[in-house]
Amino acid sequence: MKNLSPSSGTILGRFIRGEGGIPSWMQWVFWLCLVPVIAKLMVAKGIIVALGIIVMVVALPVGVSALWKTEIGIYIMLGLAFFVSIPNRLFEGIPMGILLDVVIVTMLVGVLYRSTYNKDWSTFSSPVSISILLWAGMNVFELFNPMAASRQAWFFVIRPAVGYLMLFFLTYDMLTTPKKMYRLLFVILGLSLFSASWGIWQANFGYFSWEYNYVVRHDVMHLVFNYGRWRAIGSIGSPAQFGILMAFISMLCVALLTAFKGTFTRLFLLATFVATLMGMVYSGTRSAYVIIPIFYFAWVVLSRSKKLYYSVIFAGALMVTVAVMPTNNYHIQRIQSTFKASEDASYQTRARNKAIIFPWILKHPIGGGLGSTGVWGQRFSPGTFLANFPPDSGLIRVAVELGWIGLLFFLNVYYNILVKGTFLFWKMKNKRYKAIVSGMICAIAPLLVVEWGQEVVGVFPMSVLFWLFAAIMFRSIDFDQKEQAEQAKFES
Repeated sequence: MKNLSPSSGTILGRFIRGEGGIPSWMQWVFWLCLVPVIAKLMVAKGIIVALGIIVMVVALPVGVSALWKTEIGIYIMLGLAFFVSIPNRLFEGIPMGILLDVVIVTMLVGVLYRSTYNKDWSTFSSPVSISILLWAGMNVFELFNPMAASRQAWFFVIRPAVGYLMLFFLTYDMLTTPKKMYRLLFVILGLSLFSASWGIWQANFGYFSWEYNYVVRHDVMHLVFNYGRWRAIGSIGSPAQFGILMAFISMLCVALLTAFKGTFTRLFLLATFVATLMGMVYSGTRSAYVIIPIFYFAWVVLSRSKKLYYSVIFAGALMVTVAVMPTNNYHIQRIQSTFKASEDASYQTRARNKAIIFPWILKHPIGGGLGSTGVWGQRFSPGTFLANFPPDSGLIRVAVELGWIGLLFFLNVYYNILVKGTFLFWKMKNKRYKAIVSGMICAIAPLLVVEWGQEVVGVFPMSVLFWLFAAIMFRSIDFDQKEQAEQAKFES
């Protein structure tokens, strides 16, 4: 009788797809071959190899699991987005960026393999897929930019520039059921609540000793200690990014509270809203304050409700009152300074820089190349005009490095997320999905405005979280469309 047992190659293929395990005899052979190698290395290198083995025992199974279980990799990335600054502050020199790249590449290989094997490319067919791929392609094209002062800088910048974009497709692929989507969303909210609580502690009781040591060692006291007060940085490590993230999450919670029921769920959303709103205020990040009024205005537009249109007048009057009222409260004064930007020295400096660089941008349609400005420019092309130019703004950095053509590709991503998302939102029926989508649209819209003043999507951790938010948003739209199709089929 012919032996029908699968071949080793078939077994390995199933293992890669997550459809089975490696036979026990293969595992024994692997470990028997590995043990003498490890023993010899430990004799030669000592404790370094022992520690490496411990890391591999934990990291290798998790890494291989991420190959076919994208969900594992996404949660790893989510954890790193919120907490990677902690090991960076405790132990300097750890190549955490490489870890992020490895996780993304591992997941991407698994998704591409499964898509090819199953002949199913729906992961890459969302309403914003083309705009994201075009933006990624523009970044890759910059390798051939004749104006680029350094090719080496491109290799350093392209990894996060394109790698993090892939998180949209990876997350979109992972969110196959509403249950998975809700779980990811509420984990993000839970981590935000934790980080906000940490920030509130920092603002009221000061930093932990190891945080304080990091601040002093890197001479960044002027960034986190203003007017006798510590600015909250939470687990994020940057007051600017922490403040923007807290503002985003607090406004998202407002939208979710309109549709999600259940006492515990609503209490959790309310607690997250209050904590993240306080975290935003304690961060002292003026750009974050802009998110709230723009969120409300976008929400009114989405609602298409005449009653809410009238509320804009009241909201505007309230905002003017807060902006001009006399007060000795530090936090209110910080908010008021947002509306008096022309009196701020740093704003005037940024305005002069923008006036200087605009003529250059117009004459260079594909820019000066990735990594030509800012920190990377000073490292790889010191002394050049662009290396000495402080970008300060996400939109300006894109225009300088990728030209006005690249800026159009970048804005096209925002256009597809916001405009396409809005038209699709107006066709939705499910209240929960609508709450998620409206919250995402109205919270993402202010980020485009904030990008004019500072970098948002290009800076960690929003460079990771932004694409997770976008994936959740478009999966919600997809689930709603499928529900409507099922309902129409049932009624017919």
